[in-house]
Amino acid sequence: MHSQAAGTLSWLGLAAYFSVILTGCNGNGSSKTIASQTTNAPQLYLAAGVGNLQTYLIDHSADQFIVTSYSTNGGTVQDSGNISQLSSGLFDLDITYFPGEFLSGPPLTASWEVEIPGQAALAELEATDAVQTSTSFAPLVPIQSCPSITTSESFQFVTIPKRLNTLSSVNGAGWNPQLETAYGSADVVTNGSAVQFSNISQHTLPAVNGGAPGTPVNPASGSTTGACSPTFFGETISVPSAVTIVNPGSSNPESISPSATIGIGPGGFLLEDSGSSKGSGNGSGTPYENVLGAGYGAIGIVVPSSALTTSNVTAAQYQGILYGAASGSTASLSSSGFRLIGSFGYPNLETACPALPAPSDSTIIYGGEFANNDPSANSYGNCDLAIDLGTQDSSNDGLYPAATVYVSASFPYNSIGTSYSFPAVAVAGQIDEKYAIFLIGMDTAGSQPWGIYLLQSN
Repeated sequence: MHSQAAGTLSWLGLAAYFSVILTGCNGNGSSKTIASQTTNAPQLYLAAGVGNLQTYLIDHSADQFIVTSYSTNGGTVQDSGNISQLSSGLFDLDITYFPGEFLSGPPLTASWEVEIPGQAALAELEATDAVQTSTSFAPLVPIQSCPSITTSESFQFVTIPKRLNTLSSVNGAGWNPQLETAYGSADVVTNGSAVQFSNISQHTLPAVNGGAPGTPVNPASGSTTGACSPTFFGETISVPSAVTIVNPGSSNPESISPSATIGIGPGGFLLEDSGSSKGSGNGSGTPYENVLGAGYGAIGIVVPSSALTTSNVTAAQYQGILYGAASGSTASLSSSGFRLIGSFGYPNLETACPALPAPSDSTIIYGGEFANNDPSANSYGNCDLAIDLGTQDSSNDGLYPAATVYVSASFPYNSIGTSYSFPAVAVAGQIDEKYAIFLIGMDTAGSQPWGIYLLQSN
């Protein structure tokens, strides 16, 4: 117990060291945003999109990680522990420290990470012991330097949804696919620490508006300027909003301007947090649109330089997160929501799939979740889902606005007991020569939005 505690404290010291280094960085970081970067050095990532803003410090040379959340009083370590790589390439995150508690033995855990080191990652922490529980899921973007984009680059994104808003109006506690942003695009260019977002385009989910994309009821401005600078979270981009949020629950109401926090990785991976408003709790405050997405923010990728060959995209192998956001009027997950580690595109996987429609082999990719959410027992997961990307948009390379997700009766969160499908939108491209697919869909049978986030693993 003593040696374990000492090791963890030493690891906490490493995090403090990185905090000092980051706050001393030049906000005009020289990293070329659309450039390849390979490094074995410890990586600091911004964890955004679902829940509170956090950082992940991941050191593969030491096989350790630490997760930190922040307030006005500074950082608090939420989890730390050891990392081991499975034969499939997935990383097992073994938590050994909760706040104030060093664990004498591993907790009941299902914590995993998919990573293109130094470029992009997807993490899921699910751990419980006799005292407390740690539960979080988030995409991770490296933020050890500010982006440098001297020539404007176009990005495409999809919203990371909150649970379904079942009301007929916009509600900050949930996401409404008929009224709020599902996907979009923006041009980005930097000038020193200034980051200019222009030609911001946002669209609702086409299939819920008669098959055509709609305009959100509360669209963001077509252009806005942010600033990249050292923060608690590393070198991140902050974008003030023109909207003012008033906290009505205070005896002395206070107005603040909500803001979005954005990170752009060296390979063109983009991640936006959901912003902040006083008194909003878990997103249940006054609704407003962020710079890019709605719901919990946005996840995106630089637009490819030419149209993708869809058959090449679907021929690759992927690992990632399957995210069901549940339904209702509050932001917390219910028993109907899910967060699962999964895989797609592994050889001969289609032959193991339950009967699912396959309208076109060149645009469909099969996969599913790992049994018991545990990838340590197998190099690839079940086959009870399929993604049909459909036709690539003729005017937007890498955009698939009419994708379809097929759900078999054997999928563990199939609530109706028979196979069905639902409409989705996907964006695809490459991060450091690896394909990535980010998807948002509306599962009408399961009454919840889905997100599927995949990084190529082969």
